Amino acid sequence: MKKKLLGLGLAAVMSLSFATGAFADTKTNNVDVTIESGEFSLATSNIVSFGKVKLKETPQTYNTSFGGKFTVKDLSGRQVGWRVDVSATQFSDGTNKLPKGTLSLSPVSTIKRVGTGQGALPVPATTANKIIDDGAVTIVKANAGSGMGVFEFEFPQNALSIVVDPTTAKLNSENAVYTSTLTWDLVQAP
Repeated sequence: MKKKLLGLGLAAVMSLSFATGAFADTKTNNVDVTIESGEFSLATSNIVSFGKVKLKETPQTYNTSFGGKFTVKDLSGRQVGWRVDVSATQFSDGTNKLPKGTLSLSPVSTIKRVGTGQGALPVPATTANKIIDDGAVTIVKANAGSGMGVFEFEFPQNALSIVVDPTTAKLNSENAVYTSTLTWDLVQAP
């Protein structure tokens, strides 16, 4: 009788063990992926020429526009934020220069995400016109943790302004072509 009870007890324990998975066989597998940093770039727009202007009795302000949109791609995965800075050289005809403070830029008017993505949009860094031919100015910025993806931004019409003062503009002949070079920097930093 004791053998029967012991056999029944052992059978009950074994069936309970199978039912609760006590004798289960579990396996694990590891899987990995290597993620590489993607593109970090800025595409700029062309600029419409100021054209010909005639010296007047008083300083005159002339405006021009950008021909299109600017695009920032931050696919770096670093999420440290970024900013776009712009600076310009003094207008020069090769011999003469217009004074610093002659060229200014309006703030960015629109910023939008291209495609899908998450996180906060970059923001304009200025709310008023800024002189850009006397040092770099930050115009758009994305704080740390935002700015990942592809973004387009635009300036309003007539965003670039030049002040031509007859007392400081110097001509070696009847007319002179003054030029300035704008430099755009996409910096990976908040």
